[in-house]
Amino acid sequence: MTTTVDSHVHFWDDRHTPQPWMTQEHASIARPFGPGELRPLLRRNGIDAVIVVQGACLDSDTDYLFAEADRHDWIGAVTAWLLLDQPDRASRRLDELARRPKFRAVRHLIHHEPDHWLTRGDVMESIALLQDRDVILECPVEFPRHFDDVARVAERFPALRIVIDHLGKPPTGTSAMPRWEGMVRDIAQHPNVMAKVSGLNTTVAYAGWSAADWSRPVEVALDSFGPDRLMCGSDWPVALLNGHYDRVWHAIRKAVEVALADCADALLGSNACRIYRLEVPASAA
Repeated sequence: MTTTVDSHVHFWDDRHTPQPWMTQEHASIARPFGPGELRPLLRRNGIDAVIVVQGACLDSDTDYLFAEADRHDWIGAVTAWLLLDQPDRASRRLDELARRPKFRAVRHLIHHEPDHWLTRGDVMESIALLQDRDVILECPVEFPRHFDDVARVAERFPALRIVIDHLGKPPTGTSAMPRWEGMVRDIAQHPNVMAKVSGLNTTVAYAGWSAADWSRPVEVALDSFGPDRLMCGSDWPVALLNGHYDRVWHAIRKAVEVALADCADALLGSNACRIYRLEVPASAA
């Protein structure tokens, strides 16, 4: 039986893990979201495991995620936060994180930083540590700001595994789509770069979206990365800003199956298991 993985979910509780990025537009999700609320949604959609991803640039946020991962075997991996612009501190923190069995990746909210922050000398020094320790660098890329920077990182660190979140936020339904397509095709030329088909419902401005709205981004991603370097994720609970979990996962599954029926299982689970070396519950394996 194939394992199905939601490769991108978040947990938070502002009583101990505030999310400083939230604004008034996030009012509907400015409340606690945790494993107890997510687990029934996963069961209903036949999902066996998840990758939980940092939301706040705080060590306390990462510590909270690992505490939950220790309690729930269906949390297969954690993408932690790391202070990349302080290499000495990053090195010490990596030593701590290495003791966590579900630690697989690090992410920083680069879209909240100035342009080209990712390619600064101090940040690149920390990224070198990730390559040396075989830790994934996960990037919340926003079109068009970060594609060139990620390409520079990928070229400088060819052994570093890089994962682009949300396909780099395609400008779905706008005249900017051809430019996004070109950038995706260019970045995919680097064999160490992968991507998540996730968060697509929040890239459109209307509530009446469907899987058909995602067909072009998914087709371009498949044509660029191939079926072995893509994973699917809900981006729950951020996805609730324009939909609900069942609707989002149904659209992801349908878009992938329509675009590449023969390899849908890879995108819906086995790629994430391989890339993130998931610890999958025995009952689901």
